[in-house]
Amino acid sequence: MRIDQLAAMRLFVRIVELGSFGKAAKAMGMSSSNVTERIAKLEEALGIRLLARSTRAVAPTVAGSRYFEVCRRLLSELDEIEASLSDSQEALAGRVRVSANMSVARSIIVPQLPQWSEQHPKIHVELIMSDQRSDFVREGIDFAVRIGGLEDQDLVLRPLGRPVRVTVASPEYLRRVGRPEKPDDLVRHRLIDFLLPQAGEKLEWEFEEAGRPVHMYPPTIAAVGDSDARLQLAIAGMGIVQSLSFIAAPALREGKLERILAKWETPAPKVAILYPRDRHLPARTRATMDAFTVWIRTAIENAA
Repeated sequence: MRIDQLAAMRLFVRIVELGSFGKAAKAMGMSSSNVTERIAKLEEALGIRLLARSTRAVAPTVAGSRYFEVCRRLLSELDEIEASLSDSQEALAGRVRVSANMSVARSIIVPQLPQWSEQHPKIHVELIMSDQRSDFVREGIDFAVRIGGLEDQDLVLRPLGRPVRVTVASPEYLRRVGRPEKPDDLVRHRLIDFLLPQAGEKLEWEFEEAGRPVHMYPPTIAAVGDSDARLQLAIAGMGIVQSLSFIAAPALREGKLERILAKWETPAPKVAILYPRDRHLPARTRATMDAFTVWIRTAIENAA
């Protein structure tokens, strides 16, 4: 394989990841005309159309998507081979692109990342904080951290644990309004819902009674589509929220929130790392994945 073909493959991968010729040109330090010319030559050499261009975006064709996966795998293997020729620390170098639920990223990953980055300064972590399902090819994702929605059989799943769904309120709120003794008491309290992206849909409040789940949709005074923001409102005494145990754990340890209705708590959806089944994982990706695994498992276990 020629050096210029490898360069064209890297350029093609970057265009697909960024969805733009212009952004790829800027990232690679090239002119837009040079990028267009190189991709045209690559398509001509392969005899296939790799990219579908529109006025707003660039996306791979069906053949382009297959070629993208091949390029990513070959380039990752090549990078790992080259890195392995140097010492072990040098092998841990390059970009790792991760998608994670916002609550997991903010509560667990972001606090741990600075120290880990100092230990691995040549690993460039790109952390996408999103609760949306990842398109591994289109977004160039190496692996994802997800809460629930783990049914895709085309992905390898590494289980990280199962948090508990906790109900919490501030000490000030409980002094002012009183402490609910059972789930039915919540109808007389100020509750803050989690706002779902679909208009009109509400997230259920879930409890367990005599081994059976109890689903409730009590009246609420507000709904917020961010887990951390809801906790901050609860800490400020606005009302009661249901959260995941690892998200609420710091505020509970600091006494800013109190756990209520504990004997009715239920397990929340499982947390796991996902990545494509046929994806080669270079050393930098495995090292990052292993670190995230330890952090998340420990946080879930300590918050139980």
